[in-house]
Amino acid sequence: MARSTEPVALDRELQTGGANYRVKVRTGDRSWDELARDLAALDADRYVVITDGDVPAGLLARVPAQVLRIPGTCTLQTVERLAERILLAGATRRTLVLGVGDDRTGDVAGLLAGLLFQGLRLVHVPTTLSAMCGPALSLRHVLPSAVLGTHHAPELVWDQLDLLRDRPADELRADLAHLVRSVLAVCPAQYDRVAAVLNPDARYGPAELAAFVALCTDARAAVTAYDPLERGPGRVLGYGSTIGRAVRLLTGGALRPGYADGLGMLAAARTAAHLGLLDAAGERAHRELLLRSGSPVALPAGTDPDGLPAAVRLAAERGGEAGLVLLAGLGRPYVADGSLLTQVGEDTLRAGVEALRAGGVPSSRTGGAPVPARADR
Repeated sequence: MARSTEPVALDRELQTGGANYRVKVRTGDRSWDELARDLAALDADRYVVITDGDVPAGLLARVPAQVLRIPGTCTLQTVERLAERILLAGATRRTLVLGVGDDRTGDVAGLLAGLLFQGLRLVHVPTTLSAMCGPALSLRHVLPSAVLGTHHAPELVWDQLDLLRDRPADELRADLAHLVRSVLAVCPAQYDRVAAVLNPDARYGPAELAAFVALCTDARAAVTAYDPLERGPGRVLGYGSTIGRAVRLLTGGALRPGYADGLGMLAAARTAAHLGLLDAAGERAHRELLLRSGSPVALPAGTDPDGLPAAVRLAAERGGEAGLVLLAGLGRPYVADGSLLTQVGEDTLRAGVEALRAGGVPSSRTGGAPVPARADR
């Protein structure tokens, strides 16, 4: 991190459906005292930390907790084993679960909290920018298979920005995919402000990082207030992710998920342009924001892009939902037949593939008239 170094204290309250929870963004060692007070106010009989690595010393020094580390691969059996250890240690309905780690850790912690005793209280302490801007804010908690999961609201999301200080620059660049998605798909009025701050070196101070988290929180609040399960307007928070999963499949996981999702947004923009939904300026906006963040705008060398349409189909099948989220303009998801998911045939997907061949440079060809949700079916 660089730039501004003033202490940060930013609060948000997220209302999604019937759930209402706090998001606190802090810096400085004294902030752990505030977190300890917030946890004490929840009147738990014990604390269980689910983590993917080292637990911040500032947390453990103030909150006595049972620490359980998750393995590299998490399955339903992993969740069952963790649940057994928690129960053997004497967990009750007053026990509090803390998820301390990355996206995957938050999902496992949320799944555990949602299932044990039909719902234990949950606090997220994300340690990556991706988790702060995405999964830690969501009620959805799924295993990597994206098939098994549950919905469970946290009591609190605690974003300690000091935890990002030593994260690799390449990780921070990839994690900005959540921010790019929020600007393009939900709040384009923030485009110029965000574009002016983004830089390929990923040098950001606490104030800039706090602003990124706040923007993603506000974007999520805007689309999930009446859609907590993210099956209606909230689907836009997955913009680019289906193609992103396909890119990961195609490249054997060589790309970070955020980079893959960025390429997914580029391909979705070209697909929408091909269908006459998104204009050239909207497509260029995708490429420009990704370039400013330092994200790749073309598939890695040696990747065969012709395999992408089949990979998209497989990714959609694994996710249990056919169709892509497309934009009819920045901040305007395309809706047809009451759904944000548009079924797109392989011929049309090949137009999206061309964007990843050309590094996201918009095509000179213009699209036709808008099409129904089941185009090319």
